[in-house]
Amino acid sequence: MPYVLMEDDTALYYEINGQGTPIVFVHPPVMGHMVFKHQKRLSKDYQLIFYDLRGHGRSSKGNTPLSIELLAKDIKCILDELNIRKAVICGFSNGGTIAQEFALLYPERTEALILCGSYSQVNSFNLTSMLRFGMAMAKIRKIPLVAKIQAKSHKYFKEDEAEFYEYGKSAHSESVYEFCKAGLYYNSTPSLYRLSMPVLLVYGSLEKTMHHYRLPFQKYASNLKVVYIEGASHEVPPRQFPEFNQVIHQFLQSQRKVEASIL
Repeated sequence: MPYVLMEDDTALYYEINGQGTPIVFVHPPVMGHMVFKHQKRLSKDYQLIFYDLRGHGRSSKGNTPLSIELLAKDIKCILDELNIRKAVICGFSNGGTIAQEFALLYPERTEALILCGSYSQVNSFNLTSMLRFGMAMAKIRKIPLVAKIQAKSHKYFKEDEAEFYEYGKSAHSESVYEFCKAGLYYNSTPSLYRLSMPVLLVYGSLEKTMHHYRLPFQKYASNLKVVYIEGASHEVPPRQFPEFNQVIHQFLQSQRKVEASIL
């Protein structure tokens, strides 16, 4: 199995599928890269890079306390290992904080930024409660319970539930706690004006408590597109994968046409 070794000897598991423009997928707490299993259908047009964050899936936990900056730097190490100069970074939910931080730290390495159900800073009761619930469950070492809840809510096909649960239940409690806490206190709003690359925000039409999180991006990001997936809640990548995959493809193809017209 392929791994990339970080500077502190933490081993991160990754998978590569397809060829073309590279897309790195960044997952939220617990389920690991498995949450993006249905995005593998994009491999006929793109080079897809899936990986497990520290303490998730097949990646080792390491001894360095997690921070969003550390996790963003891990992406750079993976890209360096794979000799990829520039990539599209796609973050889902709390994984979007890592994607944003990578784009802010390494704009020259970011082809485009795709954020699904994400935010620049937590300022709502629902999202605060969700992250604090993850922290509380991690503190009492109930990650298998969280994995079971997520597996049920994120499944599309019947077999998804078993796969999501089996992959997520082994996530390290300490890593989940630190990741949820880091996401809870993350704040990129003052830096959003530096996102000069194309940015795509995707929300489910039914997750109305998240819709206001688009506003800082609309105010500060210079090249932004916002898409709502009709009839979807928060679990867009696995549960509305046909629509989500199509939105990604259309967004990247439109950017390619813009670049071609400039040249």
